[in-house]
Amino acid sequence: MNGREIDRELDASESQVVREVMIQIKALLNDPGRTRDAGIWKAILCEPPADQLPLRREIGRQLEPQLRPMAENGSFATPVVRFLAEWFDWHSLQDVVAPEDERNYLEPDTAEEGVDSDAPQMVNFWPAVIGWVIGLVILAILFGGMSGG
Repeated sequence: MNGREIDRELDASESQVVREVMIQIKALLNDPGRTRDAGIWKAILCEPPADQLPLRREIGRQLEPQLRPMAENGSFATPVVRFLAEWFDWHSLQDVVAPEDERNYLEPDTAEEGVDSDAPQMVNFWPAVIGWVIGLVILAILFGGMSGG
């Protein structure tokens, strides 16, 4: 693609794709749990035809005033910020991600202390077993009564 094709005006169908992606992103921003999942961001933004460079740039231009400040102040998980920085070429976000990556590494002294706190917890399975037994008893009663026994 040459420069003119990238910077051209979007046609009606491309503009519709941009509007639909914007609607999906706004819906995503209303769900804090899903907002932290970089896979969901990728599924929305990397889906053809939204992945074409002219559409990508327009989507990035429209999202930047809202998403960049959120990414810079820590509203998104690091993988999401890293994806947005790479996808939209927002180089200032790459600077934000680098210091966060450094903070996530444990110091050698604290790594040994953290081993005990990260040990898997025991899960009590007895409530599930009792629930299954009660369920089987109820089913036996129901089906026993149906057969006339």
